[in-house]
Amino acid sequence: MTINSIKVFGERHCGTNAIGYFVGKNFNLKFQHYDFLGWKHRLAPKKDEWSKFNVQSCLFIFCMRNPYSWIKAMHREPYYDHYPKMKDLSLEDFIQFSIEDYENCISMWNQKNDSYFRMSDEIPNSIIINVEDFNVDQGKFHANIADILNRYDMPLVKMNSYVNGRGRHEQKDITSSLRVPKYDEKLVRIINSSLSEETMKKCNYELLI
Repeated sequence: MTINSIKVFGERHCGTNAIGYFVGKNFNLKFQHYDFLGWKHRLAPKKDEWSKFNVQSCLFIFCMRNPYSWIKAMHREPYYDHYPKMKDLSLEDFIQFSIEDYENCISMWNQKNDSYFRMSDEIPNSIIINVEDFNVDQGKFHANIADILNRYDMPLVKMNSYVNGRGRHEQKDITSSLRVPKYDEKLVRIINSSLSEETMKKCNYELLI
C-alpha cells in the first residue's frame, strides 16, 4: 500500500513541528492530526489501539531530543496548564516536580521514548529521528525518508526556520538551544537519578558524569 500520510509523535520541544513540516513539504504527504491516534505528545498507543486505524498507508515519525537540553526547554515552557506556577519553580525543583501521570519530567522522558521505540518495532512504516541529527544534516534525513517511501523524485527543500505556538524560530537559535548545557554536579546527580541509562543508549545519547 502506498504511504500517503505522516503521523508525528514526540515529547514537547523535540522538533515535532519542524520535522513534521519538513517531511510533509518535501514529500507532499498529508498530516494525520488528533483524530488519528490522538495527541502527538502522548505516550505512544499500544497495538490494541493503533490496530483499529489504517497504519499501512501512514509513515510514523518519532522525534527525540537529548534530555539535558530538553529539560531546559521544558523548564522555560512546560505547556502544562494544570499548574501554571510550574514555570516559577527553580530548575532543580522543576526536575523533581510531578507532571501529568509521571513522578517527574525525567521519568516522563524515559517512558515516552521507550513507548516510541516499542511502537516503531510494531508498525510497518516508521522512522526515529534525533532532532540534533536532523538539525545537523537535513539531507541525510531526506535520503532516509526517500528510501522508506521509495521516492527519489523529490528534491531537498531545506528548512532554516519554523513557526510554532511560541513564534518563529531561526536556525541559529535552534542550534544554540540544542547544545547540552553545563550543569553543576548536584543538578547532574538529580537528573541522572531518574534518567534511564538503557533508554539513553537506545536514543544514542551519553550520560553526563
